[in-house]
Amino acid sequence: MAISKEKAYYKAVSRAVAAINTELLPRDVLKKIVRSIAVAMKAGVSVLTFDPGNKRLVHRATWGLPHAYLHKGLLSSDASLGEVYAREPVVILDSSQDKHMQYPKEAAEAGIKSVIGVPIKRGELTLGSLRVYAKKQYEFSNQDIKFLQTMAGLSGMTLYTELLDRPDKGQKAKDDREDIKVCLQQSSMVNFAHPSEKEFADILDFYNIDWVYEPRSFALTRKEEKVVEMFTPDFYLPRLDLYVELTTMRQRLVTKKNRKLRRLRQLYPDINITLLYKKDFDRLLAKYGHGPLAQTRARGIGSILYSAPQIQERVADLARQISADYKESRPVMVGIQRGFLCFMADLMRQITVPLDIDFMAISHYGGDEYVIKITRDLDLNITGRHVLIIEDIIDTGMTLSYLLHHLNAKGPDSIKVCTLFDRPARRIANIHLDYVGFQIPDEFIVGYGLDYQEEYRNLPFVGIADLGKQTRQNDGAGKEKKKRPK
Repeated sequence: MAISKEKAYYKAVSRAVAAINTELLPRDVLKKIVRSIAVAMKAGVSVLTFDPGNKRLVHRATWGLPHAYLHKGLLSSDASLGEVYAREPVVILDSSQDKHMQYPKEAAEAGIKSVIGVPIKRGELTLGSLRVYAKKQYEFSNQDIKFLQTMAGLSGMTLYTELLDRPDKGQKAKDDREDIKVCLQQSSMVNFAHPSEKEFADILDFYNIDWVYEPRSFALTRKEEKVVEMFTPDFYLPRLDLYVELTTMRQRLVTKKNRKLRRLRQLYPDINITLLYKKDFDRLLAKYGHGPLAQTRARGIGSILYSAPQIQERVADLARQISADYKESRPVMVGIQRGFLCFMADLMRQITVPLDIDFMAISHYGGDEYVIKITRDLDLNITGRHVLIIEDIIDTGMTLSYLLHHLNAKGPDSIKVCTLFDRPARRIANIHLDYVGFQIPDEFIVGYGLDYQEEYRNLPFVGIADLGKQTRQNDGAGKEKKKRPK
């Protein structure tokens, strides 16, 4: 028996290694890993990924587990086994009696008796768990545990591959755990039943909205204690505590689905769920830049650099810092050009000290030499005042250097500079920035006041533009605007 098990485990490891060394997508590699384990141990197997922010586990690849058990509900990393925090294997000999089982009743209905959870780790990070579900009481031996730890290590390599394949892999991440979290929620790791679900997941990823695919099945009708009708919503959005069901059929054709939703709301009044009709879905696709109603609001944006919540959090931090520094004075806030509008409006509302506001406008002229001209000067007298310049983005610093020289000639008591975005890679002039929101890479960004040919200013987030070679070649004005010094 021992020799037979050893051979089975050797074959399983060999198959997993072979799968990793192919061109398969990570999700398909994980399928082969869990199937190899299931065959070797004659049990159900699942790889779950760990979301530390929401303290939950999500099934990513499974084999041999009933659909109803997989969709029994969200798995809490606190209430379920606990191996991701212990960072060592956790064994449940009797699932009906052990307090570490989050869903003991559902496990019993699925015929599951014993469970083992082995953490999937990479260095100091816990990426998830490899779990085996046995239908009879199973004493997991040291050999079993070592085998599963090996397969968990291979699963971790596969999950981490998804991170390395991201477009920004060349940049050093400030927080590896956050990068891994982004990697694990990407739609490329999930097998969707319909293309519209993949499109919806892409939209959620684009706007940095956390989601779980088919997280739970709700029993709607029972006969003699057996469930004969169930309903599984397509998505769950944890931060909104909202289930979302998609339908790409026309509204008049979704009568049966609406009946199920009414029944679900009657049986589970605490559940928040919404049905997204075809017209609603088309509008979402249009916002994302695809589909029959596609407009230009977000078309041409390659990725989100900073989400709306991230921007608002950083603006609040800057406002607190500025309020503390000017608590004994009444500064004059000076906005430059048009891009500052979103930033300055949000910033001034959170500054707690009295202040005055003024604006300046400039124009740039090309040719043999670069010329800056002030087309609108200040209305307020800043002699003896503390001046705070508000900029949306600083690139070369040439424009700011000119403005500082111009304003210093008016005799202010002090001048400080606050910019939401600093792009030091393009710096030419040697200037000092007193308040900086974000230091950004050498990419052309739009949104939150920043534009490309007067477009994208009203986006609530900041994205990296991917406007295409043809757009750049055909529009000389766009080219000049992209290169404008600031």
